[in-house]
Amino acid sequence: MLRSKGLTNKLCILGIDGMDPRFSKAMIDAGKMPNLKKMVEMGSARSDLMLLGAMPTITPPMWATLATGAYPMTHGILDYNLQVKNELDLIQEAFMSKFCKAEQLWNITAAAGKKTLVWHWPGGAWPPTSDSPNLMVVDGTSPGGLGHNAHQRDNEVLIIATTKTKQGGFVPMASSTSHVDCDLSELSMQPLAMTTNPKDPRIDEYYEEYCEGLEFQGYLPRKSLSLKNGIFYDDPNMLHLADWNLNVSLSPIVEPNGWAKAPAGAKEFTIYYAYGRVQKPALILPNAQGQYTQIAVYLTKDDEKPLYVLDNDVYTPNCPDVMPSAKGNNNVVRNMRALEIAPDGSYVRMWASCAMDADNNDCWYPRWIYEKIKANFGPPPATSMAAGQDPDLILKCVQEQWKQAAKWQADGMQYMMDNEGVEVIFSHFHGPDMSGHCYMKYLKERDSSVRSEGEVRSWHEATYQWTDEYIGSFLPYIDQGWTIMVVSDHSLVCPEAVPNRISDNTGINVGVMQELGYTVLQKDADGNDIKAIDWEKTRAVQTRSNSIYLNLKGRNPHGIVDPADKYELEEQIITDLYGYRDKTTGKRIVSIALHNKDAVLLGMGGPEAADIIIMMHEDYNFDHGDSLSTAIGHNDTSVGPIFVAAGPGVKTAYEIKGYVREVDVAPTAAVLLGVDIPAQCEGAPAYQILTEKM
Repeated sequence: MLRSKGLTNKLCILGIDGMDPRFSKAMIDAGKMPNLKKMVEMGSARSDLMLLGAMPTITPPMWATLATGAYPMTHGILDYNLQVKNELDLIQEAFMSKFCKAEQLWNITAAAGKKTLVWHWPGGAWPPTSDSPNLMVVDGTSPGGLGHNAHQRDNEVLIIATTKTKQGGFVPMASSTSHVDCDLSELSMQPLAMTTNPKDPRIDEYYEEYCEGLEFQGYLPRKSLSLKNGIFYDDPNMLHLADWNLNVSLSPIVEPNGWAKAPAGAKEFTIYYAYGRVQKPALILPNAQGQYTQIAVYLTKDDEKPLYVLDNDVYTPNCPDVMPSAKGNNNVVRNMRALEIAPDGSYVRMWASCAMDADNNDCWYPRWIYEKIKANFGPPPATSMAAGQDPDLILKCVQEQWKQAAKWQADGMQYMMDNEGVEVIFSHFHGPDMSGHCYMKYLKERDSSVRSEGEVRSWHEATYQWTDEYIGSFLPYIDQGWTIMVVSDHSLVCPEAVPNRISDNTGINVGVMQELGYTVLQKDADGNDIKAIDWEKTRAVQTRSNSIYLNLKGRNPHGIVDPADKYELEEQIITDLYGYRDKTTGKRIVSIALHNKDAVLLGMGGPEAADIIIMMHEDYNFDHGDSLSTAIGHNDTSVGPIFVAAGPGVKTAYEIKGYVREVDVAPTAAVLLGVDIPAQCEGAPAYQILTEKM
């Protein structure tokens, strides 16, 4: 019989982006995730910790599925990016609530009188779609760190000062390692292989349309992130995430000049921020023994006191600074580390995080939440994805930031639980995903590896250990009557082979489709390819994670395919994709290719989806996004999400024999709380874990 009363009064969904059940199980078995092990023993989970994931295995659609219990074809957030109308080469980010066509569970709990906090949920949460006084929403405009779309004022940078250069300056995307010591002339930008046209007039046109309904509390999405017209001709972005190049600030070291008060023995250099437009003077300071051990950074040389002082090789959070903007100066904070200071003062190797606006509360509703969190725990910390197989960047910078972010987030959420009467929490923490992107490819040794597979695995284990600490900080709340669910949207897989030139989520992927003759490039006078698509000869393009669109007459601006030929052309493309072989291994790269009408079996078809939906074979998956959710990879990795629940209403020490699906999380939470199941929900309560029969 139906119940009108819930099994718990308080529920917290700990959503952890990229958390891998397979790797977590290996860590539990090795005794390295004691908190997750304790939670499993206190509650219910499969023996492999697996949640049967929906698809595509990428952030926005899966968080929307977790919130609504609906598949992407129903809630409308189909991928990380969405196609703009029928523009085949223009995409828009899919995070905003305007794209979600299904009812979110948090609106139901708020309407039922429960104080509900939605914390950094990057799938249909921002801006809020309910005016209930019981609903509180914090960000949701992007993944990564909380508030990055609203708060970020500058990018991450590697800061080098050396006597080996006579000239200083800023070089974007110049190095994937922190070990730089050269003249400025030896540095050069190493751009990715994506071609874009930022002056494309359509971007302005569609940006206005994109922003309709989003100007909430003064927040407007950044144009550069919201719309993209990227086309990949060579290796896609996702292939390079573990080799990502950092911006570099390079400065000569000289004797102090023009300072109001430079300490005796100090040496001077300059930090270049914001593509060199902003410069900050700095001093290298000696200790009593004459060895250089500290860096002091100033706002100007006229200031007697520095903004902050860095000790050698000490992670230093929330360093204050000021960055100019179109609206005036912004007070910002950065996380910093002086990785190396030569004792003789001849060399400095530093890292600086993104600059985060310390006063911005545009993505906090109501705004008072930000003021209370900031007063108690400081502004949202920056996070990053520095990589390059550089253990200093990964362990001493990236992972230290995520530890800081995990502690800050746990403190903030628990403050709301303890002091503001919050009864229901939908939370998202992006640490394992972004940390994993820094090295995932190298969990298997490659020709390009510079670190051993074992060393890289130790980085991954470190990621899961601070994630375990984050989970552990919430376990005492179970004794206070809270039911806790640990879930993820997907995880990250280390593929056996190197992915092919298809299925990157940030634009059109030319490579394989050009080889097969469906995407055609323009030619110069000598017959050589130009990096521009010849729409008069292109019959189909592969775009985003899983989508192939035909260049259809009457639908697309430059359509050449007759609608009468649509099905047969799709059949031809599907056949060719199944027959396509990796040039090195000879194996097929595509796992599934389906007509739109058949993709509804995966929850991915429907009128807003592509003509053909593809999934990559698990050996050729990028970190995630383009494979079936059951894909597994090297070194205990997989792409499926995790599910563990414990607390009132959930069976204790119960091993789930069947599968709980990603669409089942929202209705299970609804039944536990005794509220309505979302209107468009396609899942069912995980009745087998409940302490009462339905």
